[in-house]
Amino acid sequence: MDSVWGGRKIARTPVADVFVSYKREDAEIARRIVEALLGSGISVWWDDSITPRQSWDSEIEQAISAASTVAVLWSPRSVTSEWVRTEAHYGKERGKLVPAVIEPCTIPIAFSLTQTVNLCGWNGNREDRQWRKLVTWITDLISTGSGNAGPPSGVVSGGTPNVYRNAIDSLPSGEPVYDGAFINPHTPPGVLFRDGDGMPVMRIVPKGLFLLGTTVDDPDHAAYEMPQKRIDIPASYAIGVFPVLISEYVKVVGSLPPAPVPTAPARGWFSRLRASSQPAARAAGPSNSEPGIPVTNISYNEAQAFVDRLSSASQQSYRIPSEAEWEYACRAGSVTRYSCGDTIDSTKAAFALASGPVAVGAYPANRFGLCDMHGNVREWTADLWHDSYDLTPQDGRPALEGHSSMRVVRGGGWRDSPVMLRSAARMRATESIRADVIGCRVARSVG
Repeated sequence: MDSVWGGRKIARTPVADVFVSYKREDAEIARRIVEALLGSGISVWWDDSITPRQSWDSEIEQAISAASTVAVLWSPRSVTSEWVRTEAHYGKERGKLVPAVIEPCTIPIAFSLTQTVNLCGWNGNREDRQWRKLVTWITDLISTGSGNAGPPSGVVSGGTPNVYRNAIDSLPSGEPVYDGAFINPHTPPGVLFRDGDGMPVMRIVPKGLFLLGTTVDDPDHAAYEMPQKRIDIPASYAIGVFPVLISEYVKVVGSLPPAPVPTAPARGWFSRLRASSQPAARAAGPSNSEPGIPVTNISYNEAQAFVDRLSSASQQSYRIPSEAEWEYACRAGSVTRYSCGDTIDSTKAAFALASGPVAVGAYPANRFGLCDMHGNVREWTADLWHDSYDLTPQDGRPALEGHSSMRVVRGGGWRDSPVMLRSAARMRATESIRADVIGCRVARSVG
C-alpha cells in the first residue's frame, strides 16, 4: 500500500532506508520530516494510515526489520507511547537508532545517553545545521550498515564522502577535515574531524581485536609487557592524529604550565630505554607560536584538566586514551615490534635527539593514518601503573587499580632509544611530574 501526500509518493513497501517512529498526534511534523527526507533522495516507511495495535502488525515488523535506520521522533506524547518505545528499543538493539527531539521533553532513561538531534522548532529548512546533522547520520548508517561495519582492521578509509558533512580544513596531504558536529556513531572509520578552531584533529579508528603487549621473541621485552592479553575494542572511537600541540593547549587552557626547574637526569629503572648519549640542555623551550610542536612539561593532572576543558568547550566526550586504546591505535593492525616493521630508524620517527621535540607530521603515518605514535613525545595514558595485564579490562577501558600515584606512559620520546619506541613498550611516571619528553594525545567518543 502507498499513500500520496502533497503530490509526493510516500514509501509503503517494506524495504526503505528509514523507518519513522512517532506518535500519531505528531503527524504534522512527522510529515514535514518525511517530505524533506524524500527530497534528499532517502526512501521512507511510516505508518500514516495504519491504526496502532497492542502488538506489532506484520507489515510494521517487516518494515522496521528491513529498514537501514529507525528514526524516532521524541515529544512529550511519544515518550509515553509504548509503541514508540518498542520501536526505539528495536532500533537501539540493532545499532540503527537515530533519535531526534521534535519538542522539548524528557527522553526515556534508556535512551538518555544516546546522541540525539535537536529538531525543536525546525521549520523545514534543509540547510539547518541540526537537519543536516540528522541526514548525515542517516546517510552514514545507510552506507555502513548496522553496527558500524568498518574496513578491515589496520586500513584507513573515510568511506564514501557524505555530501551533508562540512569540510572545514584539510591536512597537508589534502585529506579533508570535517566539522565535528556532523560526526555520529556510524561515521566510517578513517574520517578526520575537528570540534572547533584550534582544537585537535581527530581520526576515527575501527573497532577490533588485538593482542596487547609482547612476547619473549621480542629481544627487548620486559616482564611487565607480558603475557599478552586479548583485547576487544567494542566500538569505533576517535583519537588525535597528532599529540596535542602547544597551540592547541594554549587555545583551550589559556597558557602553558610553568616549566619545571632543570635537574640532573635520574638513573632509574627505565634508564636502559634512554638513548646512549644524554641530550644537551635546551637553551629555551619552544615558543607558543612555533607551529606543529607538541606540548610537553605537562603533568598527568594537567593533561586531565586539558581534556576536561576540551570536553566543556566542545560539548563532546574527550578523554586521555586508555593504555589498550593507545596500543591498538599505535599498532594499526600490525603485529611487529613497531607499526612499520621490526626495526625503526631516523626516517620513520624522532628519537635519540639532543634538541627536543620536532614539528608533528614529519614522519610517515601508520595504517590508521596516525602520526608520531613512535617517538617525538612520550604520551600519558589513563591507566594506573600495574606490573602485568591482569588488571587490564578486556574491553579496552583503562585499568584503574594499581599504583595510586603513577600512570602508564607510552610511545617513547625525542631523547629515547628505539627500545622505548616499540608498540608494546611501557614506562611509568608519577602523575604530578612534568618532563620535557612527556606530552599527551586525546581520544573522543563518537557515540
